[in-house]
Amino acid sequence: MIPVKTAMENGKNLRTGGARPVIRRLRNAIVAGLCGMAAQSVLMGGRHWLGIMPAFQPYDDLQRLLAAAVGAGWAPTLSWLLPMASGAAVWSSVFAWAYDVIPARTAIGKGMVVTTLAWLATGLVILPALGHGVFATRVGAGGWPALMMLVMLAAYCLTLSLVYGRLKRGEPELDSKARAHC
Repeated sequence: MIPVKTAMENGKNLRTGGARPVIRRLRNAIVAGLCGMAAQSVLMGGRHWLGIMPAFQPYDDLQRLLAAAVGAGWAPTLSWLLPMASGAAVWSSVFAWAYDVIPARTAIGKGMVVTTLAWLATGLVILPALGHGVFATRVGAGGWPALMMLVMLAAYCLTLSLVYGRLKRGEPELDSKARAHC
């Protein structure tokens, strides 16, 4: 049996001193990130199939930006690998480590907070970097691109949060009764 060190913070037991909690958190983050990416991909596919705003293609613009930065040969691989790695591993892991401090009590609330932050970052940083202006105002489609980005990000963030929250709740807690039986 591996000794477990516990501490109390905000009324919660914190486990330290083992690799299992870290591996479990990372596993849960990746599973939740893949689910979030699947939800977002379904919406993206539906958008394409329905022909919604065909002129606004921020992912194609990102590919062109990548091609200019790393060369045309690497751009197709990076355009597929970068969203997978960032959505399924990087952002979901950051979310998992921040989950307990995100200022909301429920998984839906946490997902809404993260959606809002991601939407602001996309609208204020990423879309202007792609040449679309703040919240894609230069696209000439009114507020529709900003709304579309909000819906896409909400699909990812809310799914990520709901799945991660469910997986986290399913983890065995090592409370005082459980420790007594160890």
